[in-house]
Amino acid sequence: KSLLVIMAPSDDLNDAIGASAEGSTREKVDRNWLRNLLRRHHDQYQEQRRMSTSTSDEEKEDDILKDKALIVAPMVDQSDLPFRLLCRKHGANLAFTPMIHARLFITKEAYKKKFWDFIHGTPKEDRPLIAQFCGDDPNVLLEAAKSIEHHVDGVDLNCGCPQGIARRGNYGAYLLEQADTLVNIVKTLSASLTIPVTVKVRLLPTGEARVEDSIRLYHRLVDAGAHMITVHGRTRLQKGRDTGKADWDAIRQVVEAIGDRVPVIANGGIENFDDVKACLRQTKADGVMSSESILEYPPLFTNSHTESTSRQRTGPGRIELSRDYIQYAKINPPNKGGQGSGLKCIRVHIHRFLHADLQSTPNIRDLVCTAQSVEELEQAIDLMEKIHNDAGHVVQEEQKSWYVRHRVVGEDGLSAQDRKFRKDSIMTCDEPEDDSAICVAAMFGNDDNGDY
Repeated sequence: KSLLVIMAPSDDLNDAIGASAEGSTREKVDRNWLRNLLRRHHDQYQEQRRMSTSTSDEEKEDDILKDKALIVAPMVDQSDLPFRLLCRKHGANLAFTPMIHARLFITKEAYKKKFWDFIHGTPKEDRPLIAQFCGDDPNVLLEAAKSIEHHVDGVDLNCGCPQGIARRGNYGAYLLEQADTLVNIVKTLSASLTIPVTVKVRLLPTGEARVEDSIRLYHRLVDAGAHMITVHGRTRLQKGRDTGKADWDAIRQVVEAIGDRVPVIANGGIENFDDVKACLRQTKADGVMSSESILEYPPLFTNSHTESTSRQRTGPGRIELSRDYIQYAKINPPNKGGQGSGLKCIRVHIHRFLHADLQSTPNIRDLVCTAQSVEELEQAIDLMEKIHNDAGHVVQEEQKSWYVRHRVVGEDGLSAQDRKFRKDSIMTCDEPEDDSAICVAAMFGNDDNGDY
């Protein structure tokens, strides 16, 4: 048996997170900047929702959603441009780019070209947009952010990635335990950029004191110039099959502590629109960010699969979503300035959309996972649609499958994910288990001796 030992935080960590507030590097943050940003893009957002087949009048009039941010999370090789456009069509009013490795962005030409169109930027339909960077060198991060600040509405610092690769690269959630370094980064960025600087964080892994310690650190980030804090209500130890429930009460305490100074966004534990509203009511946050659930069903910010629809799917089905994404990807290839790896990125999205169907159609699953062209993926979608038609498939009865793979436990005591690990014959597409789980350098070619 293995024994997991979690050491108590060091005196240095306690000293760092409890340091006295530093003077801000710029004038007091306008608490309403996020609300004003969303309002500037309100007409565009409403037009996109009118075009959606999954939006009802009831959703548009819900007071709890007034001026709230409904956000597509930053996800490596997942929150690519075509996927963001698909989510915006179905209710998202703000999106983040995938995590961008700052050093690679300023030193690797191939990486830059795949991640950004420096001539045209991102299309107007993809605004408002926040670009997320990772790294631990404030000057490198500043140079990377400066190069695209005129193309985006904000720059975010990744302090949420819990993976081992983030520990080796000294970024993500591991920066939260190096408070002085982190505060210096935020100071440097906020003092030199003309757009808001935001930080995506997790709770500190300091046991019973995690909320109190985290809030003390978040105060320092705001003092340093952070314009918004997105709180994933878990620690870096909660990941994969040990994810556990997101702590919305902790997020509520963060809102009570710093919400009068900057917007606070809630992240974690969102399966459908009922959860979005419940989270907003409980936490009083300025918005909700979704990652895993929206990956399988981009119309997450609609009433589909909620109590008001008897848990039925009232929006587009799996086939329609797959076709729509393919069309967006043809117009905005994810590997040509769209922040994705190309065909691999497209394959994984299609695999997620069709996940429920692919469990019983291994021939189509294999075609999706090994496709060498968009045309082959379209062929797989055609084959699946024929099966649907022949079987009298009812879109309204579709339910999520990929999202609940390690959340629903069967009679054998195993989740779908655990059961999958015991079946070597099952073929799956390469997928990250959490945001930033893929090595970005490996996606785009790496000659950096594996230090990232």
